[in-house]
Amino acid sequence: MKNIAEVLEGVKTVGIGGHIRPDGDCVGSCMALYLYIRTYFPDIDVTVYLDHPKPIFGHIECIDEIKTEADDSVFDLFITCDVSARDRLAVAGAAFDHAKKTVCIDHHISNPEFADINYVKGDISSCCEVLYGLLDPEKVDRPIATAVYTGMIHDTGVFQYSCTSSSTMNMAGMLMDKGIDFTKIVD
Repeated sequence: MKNIAEVLEGVKTVGIGGHIRPDGDCVGSCMALYLYIRTYFPDIDVTVYLDHPKPIFGHIECIDEIKTEADDSVFDLFITCDVSARDRLAVAGAAFDHAKKTVCIDHHISNPEFADINYVKGDISSCCEVLYGLLDPEKVDRPIATAVYTGMIHDTGVFQYSCTSSSTMNMAGMLMDKGIDFTKIVD
């Protein structure tokens, strides 16, 4: 997979889900993907499922559209973000199992590649950084950039952890250029 548009071709419904007790990288990557699909693929019906994200993520646009409980939806495509193993998928396990096609986007080196298509980069700081590499950077607007930046700062300890690379910092700079309120996000 070279970009997210590849797996969205011909798809009418998409579900997105993250891991149990979602942290900033999980919430950020799921919401960035949700916002990207909603904005640039308006003919696709997209739903995001997360296990009750904390109120601290309220700065991310459309956070109130997250579904926090399972339903009986069957999707053409289900994408997991920041989920290191199938048993860590939170409220949308059945939706993943019943989807016609599945994709896993992740950065955990331990990921056993449990989806039909696996885009796992164990040497990258965060799922948000992995996801950004699949998006058209020209289409990353301020709301999407805010979600991506949220995940990156979470999993890098605000760029202090050893997983932070020059690529991480370059990407953070590009996100800042989108006009995000990076100080507020860090706070």
